[in-house]
Amino acid sequence: MKNLSITIALSSMFLFSCGGSEGDAATETPKKDFLVNLPNTSWEKECSPYNKLSSDEFKGLWNVKIKLSIDSSLKSTYRTEFFHPTDTECNSMLFDILDISKFEIIGKVISEESIEANGLNETFIYNSDSIDLPPSYTLIYIDSEKLYFGQKSDSNLGITPETRHSSISLDDFFYQIIN
Repeated sequence: MKNLSITIALSSMFLFSCGGSEGDAATETPKKDFLVNLPNTSWEKECSPYNKLSSDEFKGLWNVKIKLSIDSSLKSTYRTEFFHPTDTECNSMLFDILDISKFEIIGKVISEESIEANGLNETFIYNSDSIDLPPSYTLIYIDSEKLYFGQKSDSNLGITPETRHSSISLDDFFYQIIN
């Protein structure tokens, strides 16, 4: 009986001590998994109205299709193809622009929608229109073959790390292109 009590006590201590380090590894898993799934991928956003021009004069005057590729060093290349507003299927491209940026993933962030996303600091290094684009402080999230970015909400405009986007629109995403 004494041996059984000692065995149970030792087994309990062993199980307790093994469980202690698991918490640290678990918090790193989402970032590590994300960094395994993001590099060397290609994405596309289907034909949709383009409403991100700074001038109200041009808003809604285009439909766009956006192609995004992310290389092994997390350099991202966006090719935005512009189409006439009546070309709702995006069949005849009128012109395109190219933006190149560098992604820095900063770790897990819970969005306003309770989605476990990652913080993304995006620094633009090239724009084919020779426009200096400011850095973006947003969220990035992959769910299966869909890629989501953060969106502006309240005072979270994504201009600084302190005003990082805190919301994700599940209606606005890129589809993964599987080669």
